[in-house]
Amino acid sequence: MQPVLWGVMAAIAVQSLHASPAPGVRGRHLAVTLVLVGCLLPVAAVASNLWPLTGRPARCLVFCVLVDGFGFALGILQPGSMSTLPPSVVVLMAFLILERRAATVLAVVVMGCLTGAAAAGLDGGTDNFLHQVLFGVLLAVVGIVVRQSIINEVAVTVLLAQLEDAREAETEAAALAERTRIAQDLHDVLAHTLSGLAVQIQAARRMARRDQASGDLRGLLDRAGELVKEGVADARRAVRALRGERVPSLERLPELVKRYRVDLELDVALSVIGPHRELRPDVGEALYRGVQEALTNTVRYARDAQATVTLVYEPSATILTVEDRRTGPGPVRAALVEGSGLGLTGMRERVTGVGGTMHAGPTAHGWEVRMEIPA
Repeated sequence: MQPVLWGVMAAIAVQSLHASPAPGVRGRHLAVTLVLVGCLLPVAAVASNLWPLTGRPARCLVFCVLVDGFGFALGILQPGSMSTLPPSVVVLMAFLILERRAATVLAVVVMGCLTGAAAAGLDGGTDNFLHQVLFGVLLAVVGIVVRQSIINEVAVTVLLAQLEDAREAETEAAALAERTRIAQDLHDVLAHTLSGLAVQIQAARRMARRDQASGDLRGLLDRAGELVKEGVADARRAVRALRGERVPSLERLPELVKRYRVDLELDVALSVIGPHRELRPDVGEALYRGVQEALTNTVRYARDAQATVTLVYEPSATILTVEDRRTGPGPVRAALVEGSGLGLTGMRERVTGVGGTMHAGPTAHGWEVRMEIPA
């Protein structure tokens, strides 16, 4: 509505300059000048966007009071001038900015002021009053229509955005379903085949040892077994990725520590030293699983201990340690592993499989697991 406001200002200013008494610097002429400036200044501020009203009902009320008050005074000082425009502009802006009920109340107040002026014979009399009322009603209708069109446009924009989101979600769901199907086929064919091959190679290795085969043959079988094991691990990672599963990584380390602290009531804290560095997914998964295994052992064998998980980003390596320290009396355990001991074995295999080293052993106050991956 800025062009409309500029046009209203020009019409009021031109008509006021040709009305009687004209603006001046003395007496009633000075009063006309001050009232004219007071009427045009708020309109100019809004039209130039120096004093925006959109979304500011209180500011809109101030604008309406100023413009209507000075416009009413201008109509009294210059009867028959363009005093129709200020109250009409007030009605228009009220129905554009304010809620329907507030705008209606403000319009009734403006019309009441005009009625009082007409009854007192001010501001050009009855004819000018009728012009003001009709013009005000017309602009009120315009304001209602424009405001409703803006609301409808916003609603259509929101609906289009929601429709686009729904289409994207549908596309993602279809893609996920297709990836899941491919992952299932890959798991059924490749993973099962590799697992069967691993069993056969293991049997061949036992037969080679039993028949005292040459060292070269046993070495080839060992290497084949390692390749099959790596292939199975790669196939499982590919299946998880295709299914959209979230691969464990160091970004989820705070979540893991919190879960052990809250759900398992373990006294454990996390400390990160050095600037964050992106790691390969397999490296992050190996370190994450190592911390998970170490904290599980702490819960199993040293629930009363204080555990500390320390992640250090050094320029040459990423070091992750899990240490538990007993605070109460009692002997320090001599070994972490009881039973099968597969936890430490699996942890070491994961770390060495990504090119790192792992050490686990007792300390003066408890137990420490240290994993180091070269940068």
